Amino acid sequence: MITGLISDPYIISSTVLVLTAVFAAWKHSELDAIPTVGSTTWLGSYFSAVKNLSGVSGLVQEGYDKHKNALFKIPTLYTWIIVASGDKFLDEIRKVPEDHLSAVIAGEDVFKFRFTVGPKITKNMYHATLIRTGLNRKLAALFPVVNTEIVLACDEMFSFVDDEWKSIMAIETIQQIILRGATRVFVGLPLCRNSAWLKFCSEYATEAFVAGAKINLFPEFMWPLIAIFVTKKNSLTRRAMEYLRPLIRERREKWFQNTHTENQADRPEDFLQWLVNDGRETSEWDITQRTMALVFPGLDTISTSLLQALYFLAAYPEYLKPLREEVEALVHEDGWSKSTIDKMYKMDSFMKESHRIGSNIVSLVMMRKVLKDFTFSDGRVVPKGFYIAAPGNAVHHDERIYDSPNTFDPFRFARLRGQGQDGVKQRVDSSNAQYLVFGLGKHACPGRFFVSMLQKTTLARIVMSYDVKLESGAALESFKRDEGGLFMMVDPTTKILFRKRTQV
Repeated sequence: MITGLISDPYIISSTVLVLTAVFAAWKHSELDAIPTVGSTTWLGSYFSAVKNLSGVSGLVQEGYDKHKNALFKIPTLYTWIIVASGDKFLDEIRKVPEDHLSAVIAGEDVFKFRFTVGPKITKNMYHATLIRTGLNRKLAALFPVVNTEIVLACDEMFSFVDDEWKSIMAIETIQQIILRGATRVFVGLPLCRNSAWLKFCSEYATEAFVAGAKINLFPEFMWPLIAIFVTKKNSLTRRAMEYLRPLIRERREKWFQNTHTENQADRPEDFLQWLVNDGRETSEWDITQRTMALVFPGLDTISTSLLQALYFLAAYPEYLKPLREEVEALVHEDGWSKSTIDKMYKMDSFMKESHRIGSNIVSLVMMRKVLKDFTFSDGRVVPKGFYIAAPGNAVHHDERIYDSPNTFDPFRFARLRGQGQDGVKQRVDSSNAQYLVFGLGKHACPGRFFVSMLQKTTLARIVMSYDVKLESGAALESFKRDEGGLFMMVDPTTKILFRKRTQV
């Protein structure tokens, strides 16, 4: 989505502001001790910043290769990002409190939630707590309904697939399946099966993402003004309320803070109900925006990373057999359950390796905004107002961390489990300095356990029922990330061939 913004007319109209802002950021003497990647001249830094509008992955990799386990900085239009790598520095960042290095404000600055979703979203992120206390603790109980939605969605999306190979626009198919499974937990039945609602969710995520990217083309003092012209927050909220208002009112009438009624067995178990029960927000408008905060940017990220795994499976169909054997053996023994999914070590490893080497992870992770001058243990200071981040993709391709890091080795992490290495650390939903898909520390993605369950269940269902392969003439190279992309995504035009599973 970011790719191509370099030609956006907003860039032209803000050139003078860019020059002024980049110069102001460039001349900060406090950053002189931190090496620069790219040009070190003022004009060169400006052109690097403009080039970085379409992404910084190449620049981050260059910096990582030159400054492993150290600090370096890269320019953006209006500031600098200080990139830190190595266990020592990442651990230092992880331990710093939110009022010093803020993950919340950094995320807000990237995605512009207050302009694209609602102003209260980042002021009080209590929905993250609801995910940890409501969703994560109830995954086993929620699995049956999620699994049901995935099965129904797969049957619908692949209804035309028979014994002959059929070409499928994979990204559209996966998005719909993921939407069904995720919104079953977000808003419940029957809305999660409403095709108009699912279409709206896709449109909402796209609109919000693009609007945030456009706002980012301008300096911070202009964000509120630019947001008036490029966002559709209020109209999108009103559209969302058309679907959610009846549910909110029904939940309040039947179940709000009423734990002793006889109909508790029918009480919905989903995020919308948890919001109503919590009571911190009471207006339908606020509850709607809080619900939609899960749609953006989460659903796009979930479907894109699963899609990458599917591309790898299509490119290496020889791995279908061992994956099927694992799924069939475990399901035969214990049936479909959360615990069964957790035991699928090969499936888990396949997903994690797809995350590691694929296009789902951004070049920069663990983004923090410096709210107070921060001094690293080596004595170098990052002043207030700048950003600190970790080089996620570069770490995942480091030969000192991974054997043959550029080779897709789908059972890499399953072997490590078999060798007695920490099983928790090898899981796809783990969070550590060598695997940064979900961030690190207390700000690691709170929904990662649900995400991994949703993705593995979907892939297991596909593996059980279908054969997949790439279209004739397609190559894995066509699925690699755009080298310029800050948000690395698979090619949305790529198709995969499906057919009903042949019995051997």
